[in-house]
Amino acid sequence: MTVRAFVVLLGVTVLAIWLGDRIAQDFAAPGLERTFTVLVIAAALVAPAAWLLGRIGWINSGRIEFSRNSQPPRNGGQA
Repeated sequence: MTVRAFVVLLGVTVLAIWLGDRIAQDFAAPGLERTFTVLVIAAALVAPAAWLLGRIGWINSGRIEFSRNSQPPRNGGQA
């Protein structure tokens, strides 16, 4: 995962939680029901965003890249 993908997913997640809370306030009872409603709304928004980022190559193989030019170690990773 690139840093750019992390920042985008963080923003999408924050917006999804905020939107889910605004929607759930109107029709869900406080407590576990509202929490579950926010969870479902957030998942419905974050999952497609993560899929799209995976399709364009910002998320790959579960690796986190902290630098823009990350290269594997020249000695094969041996100490």
